[in-house]
Amino acid sequence: MADAEKLVEFAYYKPGQGTWARWTAGILLGFLVLFGAHSLYNFPDMDKYVSGKLVGESFWGKRLSDLPGVERGITPGLIIAVLVFAAGLIGLYLFVVNGKRAANFLIDTEAEMHKVSWPPRHEYVGSSIVVMVSVVIIGGYVALVDAVLQIILTKTGLI
Repeated sequence: MADAEKLVEFAYYKPGQGTWARWTAGILLGFLVLFGAHSLYNFPDMDKYVSGKLVGESFWGKRLSDLPGVERGITPGLIIAVLVFAAGLIGLYLFVVNGKRAANFLIDTEAEMHKVSWPPRHEYVGSSIVVMVSVVIIGGYVALVDAVLQIILTKTGLI
């Protein structure tokens, strides 16, 4: 029983450490959970897989299809998507905030990022410009070779 209580304990593991890494990971994974729930809600013919529709029934004196932000009314797909989203957020909280291995990894990652010696702004702007120019030149060369080969292969009848 004590192990189960420690597993689901809602406390901040190692407070004050890895804050930026945890927030960043939490926000990005939260968007992933939101995308998954939204995709599940928009899954084609979701209502076929769950019996019973609630679209025309009354809910607190209003028709469900008149609720703001819900185009199709409250459907089983919407209910399942909300439940998946809520479970995903709770799991995300337990994984990122409470999960000792995940939190230690994010804390160590943030600590290592503080040790990195970052180049001055003019240096990485110049390097970025060199990379972009190189990509344009190589892309132009590849496009030119592709066009020449297409002309040659078309004239010889191989294409």
